[in-house]
Amino acid sequence: MTDRNMSERVKSEEELEAEAAEWFTTMHSGDADSETRERFEAWLHGDRAHKIAYREFEQVYRDLDYVSSEAGVDVDEALGRRKSVWAALFPEWLRKPAFVGGAALAAVAAIGLVVVSNIQTPVSTPTVVAAPEFQTQVAEIRELTLEDGTVVTLGAKSRIETEFTATRRQVTLLDGEAFFEVTKDPDRPFFVAAQDTLVRVVGTKFDVKRSADIVHVSVLEGVVEVMKPGDIEEAIVSDDTSGIDKQVLTAGDRVSAARRVALPQAKQVEQIEPGAWRKGRLAYEDASLAEIVSDLNRYYDRPIRIASSDVGDMRATMAFQTAEIDQVFDVMEAIYPVTIDKPASGEITVRRKR
Repeated sequence: MTDRNMSERVKSEEELEAEAAEWFTTMHSGDADSETRERFEAWLHGDRAHKIAYREFEQVYRDLDYVSSEAGVDVDEALGRRKSVWAALFPEWLRKPAFVGGAALAAVAAIGLVVVSNIQTPVSTPTVVAAPEFQTQVAEIRELTLEDGTVVTLGAKSRIETEFTATRRQVTLLDGEAFFEVTKDPDRPFFVAAQDTLVRVVGTKFDVKRSADIVHVSVLEGVVEVMKPGDIEEAIVSDDTSGIDKQVLTAGDRVSAARRVALPQAKQVEQIEPGAWRKGRLAYEDASLAEIVSDLNRYYDRPIRIASSDVGDMRATMAFQTAEIDQVFDVMEAIYPVTIDKPASGEITVRRKR
């Protein structure tokens, strides 16, 4: 290879690394709109070299962030720069011999942040960082862009944990509801775990909600697999779900998986659009009052309690705006055999009408 060809090849690598760094910073800035995400997906999937460069940059960033965090060091503060500025330095560091194995340790030592000894990380083993957690408050809806470009809309009073490695993407829904617009990546399936239910996708739009002991999964676009593996973590890590009973959902399908109960058949729900709550509309078809009240507690500023299980088991079909919850109480009393105690302040109680 001539010197000129070598120079062109190195320059190409430098440009690729710089592009990966720029995209990584952009997608983590919190300012990426739908047009930016589309351009990112086009770039990422347009060339396998793009995907490799992005993954390498992503892994080094995680390693550095993890080690500095364990040492109690703020990388941004130590460098006196915003991430959007210092991220551009990564391509240069990536080419240094110190980055061959133990990338995070070498990087941290190189910038004088911390020295860590007697730690060895096999090159073939993906590094897993502490799972970031996101949550919302009562009546708050928040849109998040994850590191792979996936957009998650987090419902009111909801909480998720995320865990990304070089081989898999995982979100755990701990409370509430979330709508997912998953970036396609055939090499890294996307998993959502909630209670004992697991959802597996490659790229699609779907909604997951935890309500009491039931997990509801509904699909707006694409295809998802819903299952109840004996060991959720093992199913995710191995990505082997071939021997697990599952329901395959397509647009308009919904499955409601009760905890510790076999997975039921999926059904078509035509009147309720998955993720309608993102526009402030809550809709229910043959839902229990317990589920409806559970959702109301995520959007209303006063706690609501059901007095007895027989009231919670009553079934209802209704739709309303989250800004009209006070009127919902009146509708409940008019249609169902319940009385709603609404003191001037404090807890609201739904009880059977005497």
